[in-house]
Amino acid sequence: MNRTPGEPLGLARFCWVSTFVLLGMMCLFQALNFFKNADMDFRIYYDASMALRTGQDMFAAWNPDSPLTYIYPPFLAILFIPLTLLPLEVAAAVWTVISMILLLGCLWIGAREIMTRFDGAQDLATLPVIILIATLLSLPRIKAEIDQGQVDYLVLMGIIGSLALLRRHPFLAGVVLGLVANIKYQTVIFVPLIIIRGWWSTLFGFILGSIGVAFFGAFVLGWDVNLAYLTESFSSLVLLFGGEPPADAGPMVLPLDWVDSVSLSSTFARWSNVLEWGSGGTYLMIGVSAVLCLGIGWSIYLLTGVSLFHERGGERGRTSARFQGLIALEWIGLLVAVLAFAPQTKMRHLAILVPLMILSAQFLVVKRGSVHRLPLLLATIFCALAMVLPLETVSETFIMGPRETWRANGGVIIPILGMYFVALWVGCRWVQNTSQSQQ
Repeated sequence: MNRTPGEPLGLARFCWVSTFVLLGMMCLFQALNFFKNADMDFRIYYDASMALRTGQDMFAAWNPDSPLTYIYPPFLAILFIPLTLLPLEVAAAVWTVISMILLLGCLWIGAREIMTRFDGAQDLATLPVIILIATLLSLPRIKAEIDQGQVDYLVLMGIIGSLALLRRHPFLAGVVLGLVANIKYQTVIFVPLIIIRGWWSTLFGFILGSIGVAFFGAFVLGWDVNLAYLTESFSSLVLLFGGEPPADAGPMVLPLDWVDSVSLSSTFARWSNVLEWGSGGTYLMIGVSAVLCLGIGWSIYLLTGVSLFHERGGERGRTSARFQGLIALEWIGLLVAVLAFAPQTKMRHLAILVPLMILSAQFLVVKRGSVHRLPLLLATIFCALAMVLPLETVSETFIMGPRETWRANGGVIIPILGMYFVALWVGCRWVQNTSQSQQ
């Protein structure tokens, strides 16, 4: 059947409308729910900001119904201070709208950036199709993120924005990563890649951005108070990986074997407890699995004939058209690694896998010569099912129920890693085929 000129426009409209309706309705319903009850994770940030505004302890447990406290540097709490001028319920509803706008920005910028780096079709219909598919794949996790009033899309916007800036504005890309590191610590994982690649202006931007933003709080809180808060918040990193808590009060940090964490690190900590291997056994399993993942990734580069190090350093490695797709693959790989090996990864944290879903969607939608798409399709379907199945559950924790048991023992993270490695294979194959065709 011959395609009529109106078909791409109609498809584009359908995808845009579907995406906006799905996310808009989710935003509306959750904002209305917050007007009734805003006693979710958002309250942790709200209470910390209110404490800063009133000169009280930011790390205290201000919610009488929950022992959870704020654990991050003061920058995020400072950003939330304007919201404390509103009642809690209204502030939560406003933040819901802001979060959804941030998500739409992540989808738009992320899809355009990934498609550009892989020379994907920038036509009328392809972009909205990819955005809709990525949204559908991420929908359960988006709902979990929005329901809690969390801030992960603020972090994700910085990660995607830094990737978009990296080629032409490397210093600004580093500044953005450094800024986001003062909200949550995930962007620190990009530093080793930046050093290995020799992107020194990006590294300098990261250092300047992270230190500058960290001490920005001194203008709001005073030097001594800001420094004390920074010290306490950074001490939480030690506690996250099983360190001993200090004698004095500070941010409440849950243990590495926390039952709600689905990361491999937490899985291994729970296994180590059962096997009575202690913390040494936990770190051994984490190290072995990390080396295994690095080995799989390196093997994919070798088998596809793609350069992992040769000519990848310095300005050439950052700006050459040959390596743009590889940089996107590695950027997303580090994002996956953060979730896989973090000391605390709840199911809602998987909401920041939007770039992985965009990557998979654009490989599935845009045909790329001899690169087979069926393995990636199967891996994507399995990963999506792994996040929602088994449906049967009888407990809100991992103590009982098949869903909790599945998630507590790597049932979610391992399929995510599998999906990423298949996407890495497809991406490297495409990069190699493109390089050969251009020679």
